[in-house]
Amino acid sequence: MPNTAKTPLLSIVIPARNEDDQGLTQLRYYLETYPYLKDLEVIIVDDGSQYPLRSATIRHAQPVGYGAALKSGIRKARGQLILTMDGDGQHNHVDAFRLVDFFLYFSHLDMAIGDRRLKEPSLLRLWGRKFLNWTASCFASRWVNDLNSGMRVFKRQIALGYEPILCDGFSYTTTLTLAMIADGYQVDWLPIKVHPRTNGQSHVKVIADGWMTLKQILWVGMALRTRRLRAAWRQIVG
Repeated sequence: MPNTAKTPLLSIVIPARNEDDQGLTQLRYYLETYPYLKDLEVIIVDDGSQYPLRSATIRHAQPVGYGAALKSGIRKARGQLILTMDGDGQHNHVDAFRLVDFFLYFSHLDMAIGDRRLKEPSLLRLWGRKFLNWTASCFASRWVNDLNSGMRVFKRQIALGYEPILCDGFSYTTTLTLAMIADGYQVDWLPIKVHPRTNGQSHVKVIADGWMTLKQILWVGMALRTRRLRAAWRQIVG
């Protein structure tokens, strides 16, 4: 079991809604008994599941969104570092700790993101994801390998500082990625495997969530890129 007598280095936050409780319990066990990193805690956030998850650390009475679930977990977390991952069986604990090792090895990093090797089920999803990555890359002034991967490691205090502008929906990860890159934080990617979903059903609506993500990219990108101009204008007009 993890050492809870002191502040852990790492808090693992797993948002879940209507996922398989047994699968989440098994994932928690794998994470907490991983032999090479014991200094951690696992926080499972039940975002208003139809049948409350027994494995949950935090429970929302009503579904409030993927991003809101992450925010709840990050606020409760005690670790200096946050690892987020999905609880539907697509992410595995081995890749999670590979990403943590990658982050710790390159000590200059502020966030490390799992670069998914996806086989998209449709051309719409494939080209939609490419278009969002390309749009974000224009604002970031660098190529963004994977904009909204759910597996990532980052410094907790940085994420808390951005909380007011981070979306409560699936665009949370998009906004955090773009904001950190635009503000000069060091972000890099590590390839990970994504397995077929084993638990629950996807809550992503391709058209609606894709459009919302695009709006978030445009809003956050424009806001971040024009901050200095707007600050100078405020000084001129008093």
